[in-house]
Amino acid sequence: MATSSPSGNCWRTVIRRRSLVITCVVVLWGLTIEGRLIHLQVLRHDALVAFAEAQRSGSIETKPKRGEILDREGRVLAYSVDADTVMATPREVVDPAVTARQLCDVLKCEDAQQERIETRLGEDRGFAYVQRHVSVAAARRIKELDLEGIGIIKESRRFYPHKELGAHLLGYVGIDNGGLAGLESSFDGEIRGRPGRSLVQVDARRRPFSRVERPPTAG
Repeated sequence: MATSSPSGNCWRTVIRRRSLVITCVVVLWGLTIEGRLIHLQVLRHDALVAFAEAQRSGSIETKPKRGEILDREGRVLAYSVDADTVMATPREVVDPAVTARQLCDVLKCEDAQQERIETRLGEDRGFAYVQRHVSVAAARRIKELDLEGIGIIKESRRFYPHKELGAHLLGYVGIDNGGLAGLESSFDGEIRGRPGRSLVQVDARRRPFSRVERPPTAG
């Protein structure tokens, strides 16, 4: 009568145990992958779609030109003039430290300001101000540098042809052209105008390939 040897039974037991362990590992691995897919595709679907859209496109608000203030005889007491502003697309800046130094050579920055500019250029953002309302000469020199991720946009700033005359009545505006005192503040809603918006779409290498603009409405 044939009998199985103890060594043969032991070998079969080891094989069964190893097979069971491998099966459990494969099942757990499959459940983990499936759970991760459910988490990404169902629970976080909306958040991931919004994140992908934010990576693919960026929206920039364009400021309107503030309306004029006239006296009763039609003479201009306050109006807006074009001003150049240095802006950046930080994601496109190759070397924030070098770029900040080149910009500050033109803008004559203090050390602290250069550090702030370098920090802004190193952020993962689609838009940042570098310096607003720079001189025409400075804007021209920065354009000539042709720095990656750096550009010049047009804004407006307030001009009062009669200087301090009637300043207490007219008031003044802030850097964003919002009325802060006097008539500038009281009639801010009518004078300010409506901002526009520029939508820029970029490819996988963050290079712009499409721009859709809604122009601002002057006050």
